[in-house]
Amino acid sequence: MSASEAIRSHCELWNARDQAAWSALFADDVVFEDPVGAPPKLGREAVRQSWERSLTPGREWTLVPTRIHSGGSEAVVVMRNEGNLHGESVVVDSLEVWRVNADGLVDSVRAFFEPDPSVQSDYFLIERAEG
Repeated sequence: MSASEAIRSHCELWNARDQAAWSALFADDVVFEDPVGAPPKLGREAVRQSWERSLTPGREWTLVPTRIHSGGSEAVVVMRNEGNLHGESVVVDSLEVWRVNADGLVDSVRAFFEPDPSVQSDYFLIERAEG
């Protein structure tokens, strides 16, 4: 799978809430920086746990890839993250760099966006803001 195909699959499977198929996109040793600057999620299990923390009661996220540029084993996507957090609509735009390995599995994701702990879906940001 190419990096641009991985991004499209990521969005489709996330939006369909197909966690098993979504988790299978990632290499066992994936490094997921979401956002860059926060502690990275290391390994497929950490990425799976991020899914569970992002989609809890009262928290929903839909991913809309607005533009994808690819080159070699990498692709960059402008992503629109549309959220509903306890009844409040939230939009977070990000720029993400995805890389796949020789097996076509995602081994690196770097998401750049302005972190705002009041609206982010992941516990890393919440812990960072509280700690």
